[in-house]
Amino acid sequence: MLLNGVPALMRLRFIIVTGFTGSNLLLGLFALIAAAHGATALAAWALLCCVLLDGCDGSLARRWQVTSSFGAQLDSLADMTSFIIASVTLIYYWVAPTTPIWLVLVAGGFYTLSGAIRLARFNCTEPNPAYFQGIPTTLVAAIVAANYLVGSALDTYWVLGLVILLAVLMVSMFPYPKLAALRPTALWLLPLIAIGALTSISWTIWVLTLLYIFSGPVIWLFQRLPTEVRERLRRT
Repeated sequence: MLLNGVPALMRLRFIIVTGFTGSNLLLGLFALIAAAHGATALAAWALLCCVLLDGCDGSLARRWQVTSSFGAQLDSLADMTSFIIASVTLIYYWVAPTTPIWLVLVAGGFYTLSGAIRLARFNCTEPNPAYFQGIPTTLVAAIVAANYLVGSALDTYWVLGLVILLAVLMVSMFPYPKLAALRPTALWLLPLIAIGALTSISWTIWVLTLLYIFSGPVIWLFQRLPTEVRERLRRT
Protein backbone atom coordinates (compact mmCIF):
# COMPACT_ATOMS: atom_id res chain seq x y z
CA MET A 1 0.00 0.00 0.00
CA LEU A 2 1.08 3.58 -0.68
CA LEU A 3 1.23 4.72 2.99
CA ASN A 4 2.35 1.50 4.68
CA GLY A 5 5.11 2.15 7.21
CA VAL A 6 4.80 5.93 6.88
CA PRO A 7 4.76 7.92 10.18
CA ALA A 8 1.36 9.33 11.14
CA LEU A 9 2.41 12.97 10.68
CA MET A 10 3.83 12.34 7.21
CA ARG A 11 0.71 10.38 6.33
CA LEU A 12 -1.50 13.29 7.39
CA ARG A 13 0.61 15.71 5.36
CA PHE A 14 0.39 13.44 2.32
CA ILE A 15 -3.41 13.27 2.68
CA ILE A 16 -3.68 17.07 2.97
CA VAL A 17 -1.57 17.62 -0.14
CA THR A 18 -3.55 14.98 -2.03
CA GLY A 19 -6.72 16.73 -0.87
CA PHE A 20 -5.56 19.97 -2.50
CA THR A 21 -4.84 18.10 -5.74
CA GLY A 22 -8.20 16.33 -5.67
CA SER A 23 -9.98 19.61 -4.95
CA ASN A 24 -8.27 21.11 -7.99
CA LEU A 25 -9.61 18.27 -10.15
CA LEU A 26 -13.15 18.48 -8.75
CA LEU A 27 -13.27 22.26 -9.03
CA GLY A 28 -12.11 21.92 -12.63
CA LEU A 29 -15.02 19.55 -13.25
CA PHE A 30 -17.33 22.10 -11.63
CA ALA A 31 -15.96 24.81 -13.95
CA LEU A 32 -16.63 22.60 -16.97
CA ILE A 33 -20.24 21.94 -15.92
CA ALA A 34 -20.81 25.59 -15.00
CA ALA A 35 -19.60 26.75 -18.42
CA ALA A 36 -21.84 24.20 -20.13
CA HIS A 37 -24.84 25.58 -18.22
CA GLY A 38 -24.13 29.18 -19.19
CA ALA A 39 -22.44 30.27 -15.94
CA THR A 40 -19.21 31.16 -17.72
CA ALA A 41 -18.15 33.86 -15.23
CA LEU A 42 -18.51 31.34 -12.40
CA ALA A 43 -16.47 28.84 -14.45
CA ALA A 44 -13.70 31.43 -14.91
CA TRP A 45 -13.58 32.16 -11.16
CA ALA A 46 -13.46 28.41 -10.48
CA LEU A 47 -10.46 28.09 -12.81
CA LEU A 48 -8.65 30.86 -10.94
CA CYS A 49 -9.34 28.98 -7.69
CA CYS A 50 -7.87 25.86 -9.34
CA VAL A 51 -4.71 27.86 -10.02
CA LEU A 52 -4.43 28.70 -6.31
CA LEU A 53 -5.02 25.07 -5.30
CA ASP A 54 -2.37 23.88 -7.75
CA GLY A 55 0.13 26.31 -6.26
CA CYS A 56 -0.68 25.08 -2.74
CA ASP A 57 -0.29 21.35 -3.36
CA GLY A 58 3.12 21.65 -5.01
CA SER A 59 4.62 24.04 -2.49
CA LEU A 60 3.25 22.08 0.48
CA ALA A 61 4.48 18.76 -0.92
CA ARG A 62 8.01 20.15 -1.25
CA ARG A 63 7.97 21.92 2.12
CA TRP A 64 6.61 18.87 3.95
CA GLN A 65 8.80 16.47 1.93
CA VAL A 66 5.90 14.30 0.79
CA THR A 67 6.56 14.48 -2.96
CA SER A 68 5.95 11.18 -4.74
CA SER A 69 5.47 9.76 -8.22
CA PHE A 70 1.83 9.09 -7.27
CA GLY A 71 1.36 12.77 -6.41
CA ALA A 72 3.01 13.84 -9.65
CA GLN A 73 0.70 11.64 -11.74
CA LEU A 74 -2.43 12.73 -9.85
CA ASP A 75 -1.38 16.36 -10.21
CA SER A 76 -1.05 15.95 -13.98
CA LEU A 77 -4.50 14.38 -14.21
CA ALA A 78 -5.96 17.25 -12.19
CA ASP A 79 -4.14 19.80 -14.36
CA MET A 80 -5.41 18.17 -17.54
CA THR A 81 -8.97 18.31 -16.21
CA SER A 82 -8.88 21.87 -14.86
CA PHE A 83 -6.38 23.79 -16.94
CA ILE A 84 -6.95 22.14 -20.31
CA ILE A 85 -10.37 20.48 -20.59
CA ALA A 86 -12.27 22.95 -18.37
CA SER A 87 -10.52 26.00 -19.81
CA VAL A 88 -11.12 24.91 -23.41
CA THR A 89 -14.79 24.42 -22.47
CA LEU A 90 -14.87 28.01 -21.20
CA ILE A 91 -13.26 29.13 -24.46
CA TYR A 92 -15.87 27.22 -26.46
CA TYR A 93 -18.82 28.87 -24.73
CA TRP A 94 -17.04 32.23 -24.90
CA VAL A 95 -16.61 32.33 -28.68
CA ALA A 96 -18.94 29.69 -30.18
CA PRO A 97 -22.04 31.93 -30.56
CA THR A 98 -20.24 34.28 -32.99
CA THR A 99 -17.58 32.05 -34.57
CA PRO A 100 -17.72 29.23 -37.16
CA ILE A 101 -17.83 25.97 -35.23
CA TRP A 102 -15.04 24.38 -37.28
CA LEU A 103 -12.66 27.18 -36.29
CA VAL A 104 -13.53 26.81 -32.61
CA LEU A 105 -12.98 23.04 -32.82
CA VAL A 106 -9.62 23.43 -34.58
CA ALA A 107 -8.35 26.01 -32.07
CA GLY A 108 -9.75 24.09 -29.10
CA GLY A 109 -8.35 20.79 -30.34
CA PHE A 110 -4.90 22.30 -30.89
CA TYR A 111 -5.02 23.85 -27.41
CA THR A 112 -6.04 20.52 -25.83
CA LEU A 113 -3.37 18.49 -27.63
CA SER A 114 -0.68 21.04 -26.79
CA GLY A 115 -1.69 20.97 -23.13
CA ALA A 116 -1.50 17.17 -23.00
CA ILE A 117 1.94 17.21 -24.64
CA ARG A 118 3.11 19.93 -22.25
CA LEU A 119 2.04 17.91 -19.19
CA ALA A 120 3.55 14.67 -20.51
CA ARG A 121 6.83 16.41 -21.29
CA PHE A 122 6.92 17.96 -17.82
CA ASN A 123 6.54 14.50 -16.22
CA CYS A 124 9.47 12.97 -18.09
CA THR A 125 12.04 15.78 -18.02
CA GLU A 126 14.35 17.01 -15.27
CA PRO A 127 12.91 20.24 -13.80
CA ASN A 128 14.82 23.51 -13.97
CA PRO A 129 14.68 25.38 -10.63
CA ALA A 130 14.33 28.79 -12.31
CA TYR A 131 12.43 28.22 -15.56
CA PHE A 132 9.60 26.23 -17.09
CA GLN A 133 10.14 24.76 -20.56
CA GLY A 134 7.22 26.28 -22.39
CA ILE A 135 4.48 28.26 -20.71
CA PRO A 136 2.88 26.10 -17.97
CA THR A 137 -0.73 24.94 -18.25
CA THR A 138 -1.53 26.56 -14.90
CA LEU A 139 -0.68 30.04 -16.15
CA VAL A 140 -2.35 29.39 -19.50
CA ALA A 141 -5.63 28.68 -17.72
CA ALA A 142 -5.15 31.75 -15.50
CA ILE A 143 -4.62 33.90 -18.61
CA VAL A 144 -7.77 32.52 -20.26
CA ALA A 145 -9.93 32.92 -17.14
CA ALA A 146 -8.65 36.40 -16.22
CA ASN A 147 -9.04 37.73 -19.75
CA TYR A 148 -12.55 36.33 -19.95
CA LEU A 149 -13.55 38.08 -16.72
CA VAL A 150 -12.18 41.47 -17.77
CA GLY A 151 -12.59 41.30 -21.53
CA SER A 152 -15.42 38.96 -22.45
CA ALA A 153 -16.56 41.53 -25.03
CA LEU A 154 -13.32 41.07 -27.02
CA ASP A 155 -13.62 40.19 -30.67
CA THR A 156 -13.79 36.40 -30.79
CA TYR A 157 -11.11 36.14 -33.46
CA TRP A 158 -8.69 37.89 -31.12
CA VAL A 159 -9.64 35.36 -28.45
CA LEU A 160 -8.96 32.45 -30.80
CA GLY A 161 -5.67 34.04 -31.83
CA LEU A 162 -4.68 34.19 -28.15
CA VAL A 163 -5.73 30.55 -27.68
CA ILE A 164 -3.62 29.37 -30.64
CA LEU A 165 -0.65 31.43 -29.45
CA LEU A 166 -0.91 29.93 -25.96
CA ALA A 167 -1.10 26.44 -27.47
CA VAL A 168 2.10 27.04 -29.45
CA LEU A 169 3.90 28.46 -26.41
CA MET A 170 2.92 25.50 -24.22
CA VAL A 171 4.89 23.12 -26.44
CA SER A 172 7.65 25.59 -27.23
CA MET A 173 11.20 25.40 -25.85
CA PHE A 174 11.08 28.97 -24.54
CA PRO A 175 12.15 29.34 -20.88
CA TYR A 176 9.40 30.95 -18.81
CA PRO A 177 10.35 32.21 -15.34
CA LYS A 178 8.81 30.47 -12.35
CA LEU A 179 6.83 32.73 -10.04
CA ALA A 180 9.29 32.07 -7.21
CA ALA A 181 12.06 33.51 -9.39
CA LEU A 182 10.01 36.69 -9.86
CA ARG A 183 9.73 37.45 -6.13
CA PRO A 184 12.65 39.94 -6.12
CA THR A 185 10.84 42.06 -8.74
CA ALA A 186 7.47 41.77 -6.97
CA LEU A 187 8.42 44.43 -4.41
CA TRP A 188 8.30 47.18 -7.04
CA LEU A 189 5.97 45.44 -9.51
CA LEU A 190 3.02 44.90 -7.15
CA PRO A 191 2.43 48.63 -6.48
CA LEU A 192 2.47 49.26 -10.24
CA ILE A 193 -0.05 46.44 -10.77
CA ALA A 194 -2.29 47.86 -8.02
CA ILE A 195 -2.20 51.34 -9.58
CA GLY A 196 -2.90 49.89 -13.02
CA ALA A 197 -5.81 47.81 -11.70
CA LEU A 198 -7.37 50.89 -10.11
CA THR A 199 -7.02 52.74 -13.41
CA SER A 200 -8.12 49.95 -15.78
CA ILE A 201 -8.29 46.33 -14.70
CA SER A 202 -8.78 45.09 -18.28
CA TRP A 203 -5.69 46.91 -19.59
CA THR A 204 -3.66 45.74 -16.60
CA ILE A 205 -4.57 42.10 -17.28
CA TRP A 206 -3.73 42.51 -20.96
CA VAL A 207 -0.35 44.10 -20.23
CA LEU A 208 0.55 41.38 -17.69
CA THR A 209 -0.55 38.73 -20.18
CA LEU A 210 1.65 40.16 -22.95
CA LEU A 211 4.62 40.67 -20.61
CA TYR A 212 4.58 37.04 -19.54
CA ILE A 213 3.91 35.70 -23.04
CA PHE A 214 6.89 37.58 -24.47
CA SER A 215 9.18 36.94 -21.48
CA GLY A 216 9.93 33.43 -22.79
CA PRO A 217 11.19 34.47 -26.25
CA VAL A 218 13.12 37.41 -24.75
CA ILE A 219 14.89 35.18 -22.19
CA TRP A 220 15.56 32.60 -24.93
CA LEU A 221 17.23 35.25 -27.10
CA PHE A 222 19.17 36.66 -24.12
CA GLN A 223 20.57 33.23 -23.28
CA ARG A 224 21.94 32.92 -26.81
CA LEU A 225 23.92 36.13 -26.67
CA PRO A 226 27.70 35.88 -26.21
CA THR A 227 28.72 35.65 -22.55
CA GLU A 228 30.46 39.03 -22.52
CA VAL A 229 27.38 40.74 -24.00
CA ARG A 230 25.12 39.14 -21.37
CA GLU A 231 27.40 40.25 -18.56
CA ARG A 232 27.47 43.79 -19.92
CA LEU A 233 23.68 43.87 -20.12
CA ARG A 234 23.35 42.54 -16.54
CA ARG A 235 25.63 45.29 -15.25
CA THR A 236 23.60 47.95 -16.98
